Amino acid sequence: MPSYPPPPPNATPEQLRAYERGRWNHFLLDETWRRTRFNPAPNALLVAAVRHRPAGRALDVNMGEGRNALYLARQGWQVTGIDLADQALAFAQRQARELSLPLTTIAHDAATYDWGHRQWDLLVLCYADESAHVARVRAALKPGGIVVFENFHADVNQAWNTPSDKQVGFATNELKNLYRAAGFRIVHYEEPVAVADFTRETQRLVRLVAQKM
Repeated sequence: MPSYPPPPPNATPEQLRAYERGRWNHFLLDETWRRTRFNPAPNALLVAAVRHRPAGRALDVNMGEGRNALYLARQGWQVTGIDLADQALAFAQRQARELSLPLTTIAHDAATYDWGHRQWDLLVLCYADESAHVARVRAALKPGGIVVFENFHADVNQAWNTPSDKQVGFATNELKNLYRAAGFRIVHYEEPVAVADFTRETQRLVRLVAQKM
C-alpha cells in the first residue's frame, strides 16, 4: 500500500474512525494515486459474473469511489454502496448524477452496518476488507443470489513485508472452503498471479463467485 501518516497515539475509537475515513478518502481521490495506482474500470470478475444475470438489487461493500457500483447501475441494477469514505461517496454521487443513474450511498463503517436479511441478488466484495464475511453474506443474499469476491492472496504479506500483527489477504483455498462449507455453490474460484485492481501491482490474488443455494 502507498504510505500515509500513522494514526495518532492512544487514539480513541472515534479518532480511529476519523483517521480511517481520511485515509481512504485520500487513497480513493488523490489525483496522483488514481493515475498511477488505481484501476478506474469496473472489476473484470464482476463484469463476467453478471453478464448473463438479470439485474436486481446489489450491495457494494466498501464501494470506494463507485467504479463497480456505477457499472452495475448502468446495467440496470438497483445499487446501494456502503463506505466510511464520505468524500469518495460524494464523488460517486456526482458521477451518477452526470450519467442520470440512480445510486444509493451510505456513509457508514461496513463492519457495523446491517446488511439486512435476504435483501440482495448480488453482493460485491472487491478489495473490501480482510474478512470472508461468510455468515453475513449468507444472511443478506436472497436464495440464488451471488457474491463476487476479489482480494489479495496471503502471499502478498511477504512481498509487502507486512508486520505479523497486520497480515492481510486470504490463504490458499480459504475462501472456497469457507463458502462451500456454508452451503454455497462455487461458480468460479482461482488464485492467479495477476494485476490487482486496487494497486496495479502484479500479485497473487483470490477470486471467488459463489451462489447461495
